[in-house]
Amino acid sequence: MKYVSISALAGALGIFLGTFKGWKSDRHPPSAMEPPTKIQPRNPSRIGESVVSIVRLDSDDEIDRMVRKSLDAIGGLGRLVSPGKRVLVKPAVLTSDKYCAPDPRVVAAVVKLAREVGGNVTVAESSGRGSSTAYNLSHVGITSAAEEAGAEVKSLEDEKPVRVEVPSGVSLREVLVYPTVLNSDVLISVPRLKRHISTTVTISLKNMMGTIPNSEKGRFHTMDLSQSIADLNTVVRPDLSIIDGTSAMVRTGPTGGDMVKSKIIIASGDPVAADMVAAWKLQEIEGEVGVSSRYRFDATNIRHILAAGELGVGNCNLESIRII
Repeated sequence: MKYVSISALAGALGIFLGTFKGWKSDRHPPSAMEPPTKIQPRNPSRIGESVVSIVRLDSDDEIDRMVRKSLDAIGGLGRLVSPGKRVLVKPAVLTSDKYCAPDPRVVAAVVKLAREVGGNVTVAESSGRGSSTAYNLSHVGITSAAEEAGAEVKSLEDEKPVRVEVPSGVSLREVLVYPTVLNSDVLISVPRLKRHISTTVTISLKNMMGTIPNSEKGRFHTMDLSQSIADLNTVVRPDLSIIDGTSAMVRTGPTGGDMVKSKIIIASGDPVAADMVAAWKLQEIEGEVGVSSRYRFDATNIRHILAAGELGVGNCNLESIRII
């Protein structure tokens, strides 16, 4: 089954231009004189390292069970979350278009599982420039779903960002990051499986752009965007990626692509491996639904994924990733 969302190029350009214009319009801009904070990189040896699970759904009624199954396949969430841990669930909610965001039921399932093993769970995001994160989260149904599952929901732009050093960065030497992200014990990335007009795909690694203010998003777009995404993930690395592939956006994105029922959940403790496998699946899906060759892409040659692998964020070699 195939259904089409609206205005591919216009939507994508609108988001880009809105972000570009928003460089200096953050609600709580930090002082330029504030020294950058040094933080310890997140432990790269996490749950399901370089092991990626792909679980297929027979129906949408199985989402809770399939999310659990995807995590159990890589060792279970209890290996990562223990009682009292501060768990940040980071959905990718660019706009108020529900097709741009993960299914609220996937987010709620992750919240429930994290709470089940004792985590204190927050769901937080900073959407693209030109729209309200609080409105977007509410409009796509994530606020109500997450709160019903027992999570606190936050709009990150309500906070004052912290300047953080990026010691191993190639394009970045420092970056502004929101405190809720830095203070979390466990960071879980929950994107939808989608194409992107600038970076080919937007999955778990690119989702981390929602941990920084609009001024930084604009700056990334004036620099080497792909390298900046990789650099960011050296200091804001997801401990776990749970990719909503119940429906995928093909042909273009991050808005205005064609939505197809793909009926999968992908999970891994390695965000680079997760994105490599997810991109491969997206390429496969585009072939199955007949996306024109002019829009097709090579899943093994996506710059920000390869750059993140080179920086040690995770494993970008498909041959050495175990898929289960």
